[in-house]
Amino acid sequence: MKISLLSMLLVLVAFGCKNNPGSAETSKVQEEQNTKKINNEVQKYVDSTWNFALEYPSNFEVLEDELPANSPVVNVYSKKVDISKPLAIHEEPEIAYIALLPKGFGVDGPSGKQKSFNNWESVLDFSFNFNKNDSRVYLLENGEAWAYYLKFYQSPEKWDEYGGIFVHYQIENFNTTCISTGGESKPMQECDPMGEDEVRFSGEINEKSKMQLDKIMSSLYFFRKNAEERKELSDLIKVEKPAVNTLINSPIQISGEARGTWFFEAEAPVRLVDKNYITLAETSIKAKGEWMTNDFVPFSTELSFGNFPEDKKGYLIFEKSNASGKPELDRKFTLPVRFPSE
Repeated sequence: MKISLLSMLLVLVAFGCKNNPGSAETSKVQEEQNTKKINNEVQKYVDSTWNFALEYPSNFEVLEDELPANSPVVNVYSKKVDISKPLAIHEEPEIAYIALLPKGFGVDGPSGKQKSFNNWESVLDFSFNFNKNDSRVYLLENGEAWAYYLKFYQSPEKWDEYGGIFVHYQIENFNTTCISTGGESKPMQECDPMGEDEVRFSGEINEKSKMQLDKIMSSLYFFRKNAEERKELSDLIKVEKPAVNTLINSPIQISGEARGTWFFEAEAPVRLVDKNYITLAETSIKAKGEWMTNDFVPFSTELSFGNFPEDKKGYLIFEKSNASGKPELDRKFTLPVRFPSE
């Protein structure tokens, strides 16, 4: 009997706690505080002078300034580092920062090993397209990128043809070596990188700061002067098949609907990429019916691909067809998918 009464008492106490208004209120307050904390971790910067916007973490800040020769620059950089501002392209290796340069920087780019994005084995995820042939990736001796400079096919609105974006990762244990044409090391003060000497950089990239800069860059987008507010992607394109995180096989059956403005000549690009955004296959979605409209138009296509990547994670990237090449008109919708194990 005592055991039975004790059990009932415990049940009643538990029930009372679960339905206690004070506990529910406390939980609600805690939830609101957590939401505020999450919102405060990311801040949005909108530049109406140069028509771009981005998001950055609370441990970074944004600076609008000018370089020599009245060249405008917008810096996004870590607050932790004591630096001399503004930041251009020749800065200390331990600084993690972005320099948005609407009119270019007017000096030679960094020395050392470099490649065009077309010849680089990795891919970065941006909301806009850029000139992969003219854009440069600057590499350490181990092949890691320590910086890159983006150029455009068509300059964003208000930017000139020399405008671009320089991204500098934080480098730890940095070292510079000068190698002569004979393959011998020589003092840096005697080095002539503009001549026949070769400058080699070594060190390790700070992965945390790299991830932060990559995330900032993935949030960056351009907009037009006096354009209507940037619409959510869900108001532009809706993918019905495949569903999010679906296990896919070749060929992939793709269908959905998008506003007519998503297409050009009734088509728009779609590509399948692996977890590192390396393209595995690409094709176009085809509008079914009249596409010269602002209304939603059904689309479908079939996408075939070869071998599965080692990692199971991948993405289908749907791009707005943009015949103008202007980055402010680019939009991309990314759908996560999964690959089966072979």
